[in-house]
Amino acid sequence: MLGYSKFEWIFAGIVGVVLFSWILWPAEKKPIEPKPERASSAEIMKCSELIKASATHPSTVVLHQLVGTSSDRKGPGGTSRINMDFEAKNALGLQLEYQAICLFANGVPTIQIFNR
Repeated sequence: MLGYSKFEWIFAGIVGVVLFSWILWPAEKKPIEPKPERASSAEIMKCSELIKASATHPSTVVLHQLVGTSSDRKGPGGTSRINMDFEAKNALGLQLEYQAICLFANGVPTIQIFNR
């Protein structure tokens, strides 16, 4: 039988059956976590307006909307939270980096600003 011993054929058969059953065995299905809904574009625009209104020098605000914005919403019509990075000059005229968190709960927007 092609120069192989019975032991080698049995071993190869067992390995083959194990690999075949491992490949075809149905994998344990993991529950899919729902992606959080994103805040509306109107809320994102409102957040950028709140940032400009709270800045010491509003004309110096540079928003990083393409790479520095994230948002989520807890359920339809639920609380929206928007994180947005921006740069602006402070009272001393220094250009600094900030992060703003806008929270829209019960239709009342609030904003918190932190140094980055």
